[in-house]
Amino acid sequence: MLCTEASSVDFRGQTDDLAVRERESVMGSIGEVVPDKINSLPVIDFSRYTAGSAEERLAVSRELVQAFKSVGFVYLLNHGIPNDMVHEAFDWMSKFFNLPQKELCAPSLLRPKAVPESRSYKLRGYSPVGGEKISQSIDADEVSKLRQVEDVRDMFDFGADIGVPSIREPNMWPSEEVLPGFKDFSMKFFWTCNGAGLDVLRAIALGLDLPENFFADAHSDNDHLIRYHHYPQVDRKSLVEGTKARVGAHSDYGTMTLLFQDKVGGLEVEHPTKKGQFDPAPYLEGAAIVNIGDFLQRWTNDVLKSTLHRVVAPQVDDGTGFTRERRSIPFFMQADRHTTVQCAPGLEGETGVKYPPITAMEHLYQRTANSY
Repeated sequence: MLCTEASSVDFRGQTDDLAVRERESVMGSIGEVVPDKINSLPVIDFSRYTAGSAEERLAVSRELVQAFKSVGFVYLLNHGIPNDMVHEAFDWMSKFFNLPQKELCAPSLLRPKAVPESRSYKLRGYSPVGGEKISQSIDADEVSKLRQVEDVRDMFDFGADIGVPSIREPNMWPSEEVLPGFKDFSMKFFWTCNGAGLDVLRAIALGLDLPENFFADAHSDNDHLIRYHHYPQVDRKSLVEGTKARVGAHSDYGTMTLLFQDKVGGLEVEHPTKKGQFDPAPYLEGAAIVNIGDFLQRWTNDVLKSTLHRVVAPQVDDGTGFTRERRSIPFFMQADRHTTVQCAPGLEGETGVKYPPITAMEHLYQRTANSY
């Protein structure tokens, strides 16, 4: 959706009825054969941690850490977020992004533009097509050039509604009259993802021979974000030629990300040993794709890997000349902003500590300056 009166392009995508009829084809069905690995990404059954014996918990924690050391990404099954809830989240997304333009672009819902020099970044609310440009670069000229290529996607971000007042940015919701039930479901989904994410952090700590709550205790403010991420239809030629983009190669800023996606495709992850080669990370029914963020890589002294990934035109071409709209839901985990972290105990390695202490807030400022 473009928040301009002159826009003549309808980016809203499917109607509610069509979204319901196509959910099976877009979201998949129960009963698919589960592989051990998809391309370079391991597939791990997390129930061995949440419901297993002490030996099983340790074994799956070691397996998880090994995957994050080598690839930085895993497919996680039985992660604690019910599959029906994930499907319902995608249904609510369809309803949200099909709202009229005047509702999506209302001042009460539209995310304010960032003012980098103020070191203040508003991360909640609706961001229209072109509202965010992801970049790995810190070079101002290169960032300026990248921003000339529009990312064809819009998004809605929200986070915790309770907690420390000093850091709690207010959520921005459509009114109950416009979309009844949306806020209540979304917050229920947020807290369910939060619980699952903390369990994964505990497993990582266990697998690194750290106290099980070592990382989780630094996330007590629940300062995370869920993003309802919508990629409208776009002509394939513009994506292939680079005049438009989905999302360029980047790593995530925070501690860790849990991602849910539909079956449309387009997500690619850099191969662990072949720099510059990006392999598809397709949909797997019931799985969350979990990846390490830059902050946790730094926190673990580069023991865990924050891997580049991107969203490109799907490999499948249906002959129309346009990509299908794509939807995904990342849950971005962020450590408590005012907590200073340094190399986790026992991870100094032969080269010693690589990074000075830093707060999560300062790290966030450094990274978000190039994204908005």
